[in-house]
Amino acid sequence: MYEKLKKKYGQNFLIDKNVIKKISNLIPKKSLNIIEIGPGDGRLTEFILNFQPRELKLIEVDTDLIPILHAKFIKYKNVELINIDIMKYDEEFKTDLIISNLPYNISSQILVKICLMENLPLNLILMFQKEFAQRLLDKKINSLNSLVNCFYNIDSSFTVSQNCFRPIPKIDSTVLYFSKKKKPLLHKSEIQNFINFKRKLFSHKRKTLNNQLKNFSFLSDEFDLNKRVEEISLQKLLQIYRKINL
Repeated sequence: MYEKLKKKYGQNFLIDKNVIKKISNLIPKKSLNIIEIGPGDGRLTEFILNFQPRELKLIEVDTDLIPILHAKFIKYKNVELINIDIMKYDEEFKTDLIISNLPYNISSQILVKICLMENLPLNLILMFQKEFAQRLLDKKINSLNSLVNCFYNIDSSFTVSQNCFRPIPKIDSTVLYFSKKKKPLLHKSEIQNFINFKRKLFSHKRKTLNNQLKNFSFLSDEFDLNKRVEEISLQKLLQIYRKINL
């Protein structure tokens, strides 16, 4: 079966039951509505169902896996199987929890999609390549965590060996548990402009802010622009963004 997995989907199946159980144990008990992105052959799904969610949506892009998932979960009335690319799924998420062994090739796109949701999930349990997860956990801001940290806290993490997957990937993975901030740092109306703003800054991150923001010299009265963008705090970045966009 594993030989037929499609590289274009970044498929690596988690097969270690101990790790699967450890992931499922992170699920908050009051998660009534759950979305699992990329359930694969449904091994994690089986553990999720032990929590008896009111609704469990399985979003799977690979048409070859749909018959397997259908056969496994057709008896569960609370399971909805959706065969679609998550990036093309336009229906508004209304869920308590998103859980996923994320396809490595679209991890950042999915995170941005989640942050753009009108109704943010209360929690996320997501697995990433270890290096990608480190960017999210980094104390310094970067193009990735500067958006996610506006909406979520990362409460816990643990590493998963590459040997727990089939086919075996080249590097280890990391599971991260996110909880929604009580008060987001960005308003919904600001998100897209902020994404464009920080993308420009981080695309030239070796330059000082002074060099990048030459047209906004008034900022030097309030901020130290001799620093690079990665040397300032997220709060400072947001303050600069709002000063420019008054």
